[in-house]
Amino acid sequence: MTSPIHEIHKSLGACFCEIKGWEMPGHYSNPVEEHLNVRSNVGILDLSHRGKVIISGKDRTSFLQKILSQDINSLTPSSGAYSTLLDVKGRMLAYMKIYCDEDSFFIDLEPGLSEIFVQALKHYQFREDVVMEDVTERYGLITVQGPQSRQLLSSVANMDIKDMPECSHINLPINNINTKVVRTSYTGEEGYDIYALRDEIHTVWDALIGPIFGIEALETLRIEAGTPVYFSDMDEHTIPVESNLDKAISYTKGCYIGQETISRIKFRGHVNRTLTGFYINGDIVPVKGDKIIKIIHDIEQNVGVVTSACHSPTLNKIIAMGYIRIECSEQGETVHIESGSQRLPAVVTKLPFYTRD
Repeated sequence: MTSPIHEIHKSLGACFCEIKGWEMPGHYSNPVEEHLNVRSNVGILDLSHRGKVIISGKDRTSFLQKILSQDINSLTPSSGAYSTLLDVKGRMLAYMKIYCDEDSFFIDLEPGLSEIFVQALKHYQFREDVVMEDVTERYGLITVQGPQSRQLLSSVANMDIKDMPECSHINLPINNINTKVVRTSYTGEEGYDIYALRDEIHTVWDALIGPIFGIEALETLRIEAGTPVYFSDMDEHTIPVESNLDKAISYTKGCYIGQETISRIKFRGHVNRTLTGFYINGDIVPVKGDKIIKIIHDIEQNVGVVTSACHSPTLNKIIAMGYIRIECSEQGETVHIESGSQRLPAVVTKLPFYTRD
């Protein structure tokens, strides 16, 4: 599959990469320069491959309230939140952003998750009046990220856009196209997602005059920001508390699928591992699945695993995210990462690696 503006990317000299069956721009020029543009100014990125689901019907709110981990009853039109879909053991089947509209919910998911999500929800649907539509290919999505993102958006929309809470959204005409604009960030910078119909997203892209960036720069930006991604840093075996996703969980709402496990961890126990960061000495970048080793009582033990890693253009260091046993997770702990035939010295650090002051 390709983005609705695939031909535009080709004309701009994009080098493409494959993501869950989609051919998307990996980079246009130097990915490091694209990365630094976002940190210092602004960057524009096509994310049309992300999963998109619309849930409607008169029972939509009560249905999602008993299924998802977020307090759906608290959402009002133009508001939004992060949430998860869990199994009965509290493990994540999906991680999402959910946006409340007047007569429906619009749900944004990682590429490749929309079909899984819809099928999982249908498993719990009985007589409720709920309609679930996978609209991934109906809508395009462009994100604008960086400290100048709101200024660019205000200029394009010809209006002063005020600061918006995370996941809140507005309907905004851009170049005479109706769009949904959501305050969100993947990069640690201020950012906005812009949704428009597939046949109209090219008109929105044409209006957004500024530096463009690709998936490779997005990856280094989001690792610096400590932003976990489903399929990379989380999967169906992960409990959201392990991934520091408290923002996706309501601890005050009533029952939902997996709630018993989550409440027990929160109020009476703890998880055995946690997602954290690592600074790595040297110039070798570890890969997903590399083991994290520590000497404990003179015995070498496997204490964790790497999930994402890169050379950080902002910090000029090798950094990684991964899970480590709670007792080894204190900042400053020294460990080693086994990467191929190499053993890389590393130091545990808190996430994120980067925040804007």
